[in-house]
Amino acid sequence: MAKSSGLAVLALLIAVGALGLGVYQMFSAVPGDEGSGIKNTWDKSHYSPLYTNPTGTLLPVSQLTINFTVSSGEHVYFYFNTWAVVYAGVNSYIEFHFMLDGALLSSPPYPWWVFRTFGDRIESPISCQLSHDSVTAGAHYVTISISGSDIDNNIRSSTLFVQTYVP
Repeated sequence: MAKSSGLAVLALLIAVGALGLGVYQMFSAVPGDEGSGIKNTWDKSHYSPLYTNPTGTLLPVSQLTINFTVSSGEHVYFYFNTWAVVYAGVNSYIEFHFMLDGALLSSPPYPWWVFRTFGDRIESPISCQLSHDSVTAGAHYVTISISGSDIDNNIRSSTLFVQTYVP
């Protein structure tokens, strides 16, 4: 009988400790900012190949255009993912830029990306991302722009993703 009362006392102590910890967290822990976090998400996909023809020209990818809305205080996150093919050649490439409201976002201060070969044909998944903290409140649109050195260079199985968030 002594063993069972010892176990009962131990169980009672654990229960009281857990209850006390719960009450402590309820009254003394600082809650997170209720307004922070992800607010809205949009995405668009296009699976067919898109070629860099004509070469050396920035070509907006209209098939991936996303209309989105930013509220006051929100930041915007852009993410682009694709499969890129660059044909063999000396300095053969595909270049990628985000375009916001028809304007090219490029450096400085915004990044742009190049997938390049100096010889053999190459292909690979490509991912580009950008967090933008100064997009004004209101309606906007975004897409990707591509440019390349060969009319057969292309992207396919592409996805563009947009999120608004409050840090």
